[in-house]
Amino acid sequence: MGERLDPKERVTIEEVMISQMFEIAALVELLERKGVLTKQEVLDTIDRLRRETPNAERAGPGFPEPYLLTQAENAVIDRIFELLNATGLTAHQAKELLRRVSRLIDVGEHLGKKITH
Repeated sequence: MGERLDPKERVTIEEVMISQMFEIAALVELLERKGVLTKQEVLDTIDRLRRETPNAERAGPGFPEPYLLTQAENAVIDRIFELLNATGLTAHQAKELLRRVSRLIDVGEHLGKKITH
């Protein structure tokens, strides 16, 4: 029988997916900065692979969301990455900070709905 994992060491699927998204986004950004490829080339390749892969269209978007956003949204995401890197936060600390920011946005949205209704 397998060894039981410490609940404190477990990660959720969401945490794994977010971590992978950041890793892929970082690789694409670095390759783009070095002039190896462009984000558009990545999107074109994804489109081609999805067309060549049966059932891929039913699976929904297959690439991290930042590359499906507008130029303004990408600029904000790039700035967030710069700030996170400049502060020296670990990946875990950055994720926790972003989780807290998300909660604050949710609270603001909830309060905004109460005020306007």
